[in-house]
Amino acid sequence: MAKISHAFIVSVALTFSPVAGALPAVQGDSPADGYTISPGALDDALNAFATGNRLQLIYSPALVARRRTAGLRGRPPVREGLAQLLEGTGLTAVAVKANVYLLQPAPRARPRPAPAVQTGTPPAPAPHGPTTTELDTVHVTGSRIGRAVFESSLPLTLITNEQIRSSGHQTLFDVLRLLPGMSGHHPRNVATENGASQVPSAAAASASLYSLGPRATLFLVDGRRMANYGLISTDYGALTDLNGIPLSMVDHIEIAHGGASAIYGADAMAGVVNIILKKDYRGAEVGASFGVSQRGDAEQQRQYASFGEQTPGGGNVFVSVDHFTRNPLIGSQRKWATMDQRLSGQADGRYLAGYFDGYQISPIEGCENTTAPGVVDESARCSLDQARYVSLQPGITSSALYAYFHQPFGQNKEFYADLRATRVGLEVQNPPFSASLRLPDSHPDAGGGRWLNYWFSDVGPIRSRSITTTRDFTVGVKGFRDKWEWDVSLAQRRNKVANRITGLINEPAVTQEVQTMSLRFDKAATNEPKVLAEIAPQTTMGGEIVLDMFSASVEGPLFELPAGEARLAAGVEARREVLRARPDEDFVQGHVALAQEFDARRASRNTSALYGEANVPLLQKLWLNAAWRLDRSSGYGNQISPMYGLRWQPLRSLVLRATMGEGYRAPTLAELRRPLMIGQDTVGRLAEDFPVPCAVSLHDAEGTEYCQVDVRAGVNPKLRPEISTSRNFSVVWTPTEDLTVSLDRYRIHRRNEIVATASLEYPKLFPKQLVLDEFGQVTEVIRQLDNYGSTDVRGWELSAEYRMPTRRWGNFAVRLNGHYLDTLRRGVHSQVPELDYAGFGTPNRTVLGSVRWSYGDWSATLNARYMGPATVLKRTPDQPCPKMAFRTICSTPSATLLGLDLTYEGFDKWLFGLNISNLNDRRPVNYDYSAGGYSLVDDDPVGRYYLVSAMYRF
Repeated sequence: MAKISHAFIVSVALTFSPVAGALPAVQGDSPADGYTISPGALDDALNAFATGNRLQLIYSPALVARRRTAGLRGRPPVREGLAQLLEGTGLTAVAVKANVYLLQPAPRARPRPAPAVQTGTPPAPAPHGPTTTELDTVHVTGSRIGRAVFESSLPLTLITNEQIRSSGHQTLFDVLRLLPGMSGHHPRNVATENGASQVPSAAAASASLYSLGPRATLFLVDGRRMANYGLISTDYGALTDLNGIPLSMVDHIEIAHGGASAIYGADAMAGVVNIILKKDYRGAEVGASFGVSQRGDAEQQRQYASFGEQTPGGGNVFVSVDHFTRNPLIGSQRKWATMDQRLSGQADGRYLAGYFDGYQISPIEGCENTTAPGVVDESARCSLDQARYVSLQPGITSSALYAYFHQPFGQNKEFYADLRATRVGLEVQNPPFSASLRLPDSHPDAGGGRWLNYWFSDVGPIRSRSITTTRDFTVGVKGFRDKWEWDVSLAQRRNKVANRITGLINEPAVTQEVQTMSLRFDKAATNEPKVLAEIAPQTTMGGEIVLDMFSASVEGPLFELPAGEARLAAGVEARREVLRARPDEDFVQGHVALAQEFDARRASRNTSALYGEANVPLLQKLWLNAAWRLDRSSGYGNQISPMYGLRWQPLRSLVLRATMGEGYRAPTLAELRRPLMIGQDTVGRLAEDFPVPCAVSLHDAEGTEYCQVDVRAGVNPKLRPEISTSRNFSVVWTPTEDLTVSLDRYRIHRRNEIVATASLEYPKLFPKQLVLDEFGQVTEVIRQLDNYGSTDVRGWELSAEYRMPTRRWGNFAVRLNGHYLDTLRRGVHSQVPELDYAGFGTPNRTVLGSVRWSYGDWSATLNARYMGPATVLKRTPDQPCPKMAFRTICSTPSATLLGLDLTYEGFDKWLFGLNISNLNDRRPVNYDYSAGGYSLVDDDPVGRYYLVSAMYRF
């Protein structure tokens, strides 16, 4: 991963001229009297060229140091003139936008064999003058101002297409979730509300920055918002599904770290992830890949094709298709996946079936033995090892189509449009449904009126099969007038999900079959298929999010200062979001056992925004960035979010930058709901200091009095927006053109956080959520979402890149990215002490590094990912490590995973690759016995994996 950092700007008054592949050449591309740039230092030549053409060149001073140019004479257009100046320097220019070019190292040109010359046929004449280089267009994130991204005080990370390919990852979710500072939200976690539910109601795959959750990270595609996942996750709320964007269509990924609400609005409190798709591509390519684990499972295949061509008049059309399949991986395919962790000194967490009398469980007669692999325990009959049934890796089948078109017209204007359609099938499996039942005494399996712990093995595992369809399109017109560039667009984003779930239990049907004695709970007995179909019918969940957007923006120079030109970007946005939720009637009626409550809903909301951002050079080496945004959300009024930043370059090799900003996020349509509640008749234990008399007062085994109450989930229509403050300070050091090091310190504090109220734990703090009877005694407690939470997160990020070119042994490049989370303080109420969750459940320090070697037609990359230890087994950080009869370790060990990527380009137009991930074949080690031996977020459950690929360019 490379971080865009130290840069130098050659800047004069702007006049907009053609962007690569965008607008046709016009008069004035070169000075009327031509160029006269003598051979010499490249830095001086570039300054002269920029001045003569009234444009901006962006580059690091170290990049051009000690490089020379052969000069330039004549009247070539701007792009050809740049290419001639850079010929032989190992650099290339990339058009960022109108009259703004970024200099960067040129990719290694692959030698092509010369065509055979027939006898007597004279060779083709050599072209006159130097050969020009095609300049590709890129996009930038972190600022609305074109050049400000390279001066920005906000830390930015760029993940190139080459880095994505060499990682070996085949999904965008895997690429992002393993980055330092990122947290992954696995489909199984999303489906089961972080393991709190047996009902897989959703199955998206997402990621977020700095442990602030998916609601604080904004995902964009080509600078525009994505529609949220069509099904609502009660625990996560609205989130973005990353499965619908194939990596074969991604050009690069840009991440703006820290609060960016002042630039992009709500959901950007922790940062922005902008996924840039391929566009100005000429030619065609087809590719395929096949992967399989060392154990012969978890197969995956990908086939893709892309085509791009220039249109008459200087436009371009690009079309890409992709098909990807990945087989599921189940816990039974890995020996370490078990709830019985006694071999590692922990507890046996399997679910025991039998009659429970409060002290011990008497097993069901005739129940089979399901002990864990390698454990000899004949006494452990009727034990369900849930980890053997769960999806370690969901099965995926996806098909995608993407098309992009742009065409110049009129005077300095351009029409553009894009379309993206995907269909993703995802399979997630959970263990068979398990619960405690109390059978009537008349039932032959009643067991003397005792509670029966039972799992429905004859019904089979719970399986969720979801189909997600995405349809996105954008149409727009952009152009420039004098020194100002403008852009107007309309877009629609649509995400629709249909989820079919099997294996869930219908509670009224079970009651009916028990009363008729048709349903038996003796494992030796066989229930009829008709009975099983009655108690476990297929259920469905449907949902859709539609996002309509209008945007208009202008960008250009404000005024001239002695140190340079002040620039402004301003614009307006308007959005309409529509949510449709269509749960099965069994969910609405509460018939699904131990399921949370779902409602059929149709809701909509209108939002609008007005924003402005300025980049002002105060001094020659001091820049000011300022942004201001006014958001208006229906039902929540207006909110202003400002951001200020400074970038100071006291030395040629040293840059200091700092930002401070405020964020704002109105409650989403997905949050106007009940909090997570499992079951319809929940009974809770009110804390000891209940403030009013209790209707049902009991004593536990230790003699402590407690209040037993019913717990009910409610909808809070009076939610308020969340607010946040962010601070960031960075140091960027570039001592040579081959070495860049940056260190960032960040802090984000979110307040008015929308959380489920802790009314059971702290009844005195929530008196309005206690329901009293006619005698003034508390009988019920209401839980709802409210603005009581807070999160304070602080950490460090390190990025370093070193290049070492050699004449004899090829070129070497070393990259290192690290993240350390030193504080993650969360609170449920202002009067309750906050707890520090840094390193709790997931490592608080991660490092991602790579060493790349290029020699001739070969390239090799060694990747390494380090994860620090994590605290497990404790419910909250302030609790001691639990005492058990077995050896208890509350901290998982650190781990390092290695990967190797090899590519060969020796055949004309072909590229072959071999990627080996988890090269050291490390198996997960997690002492949280309830998690089945591994962490969904951080561990690799597949093991050593081989992926071969081939690509042919036409």
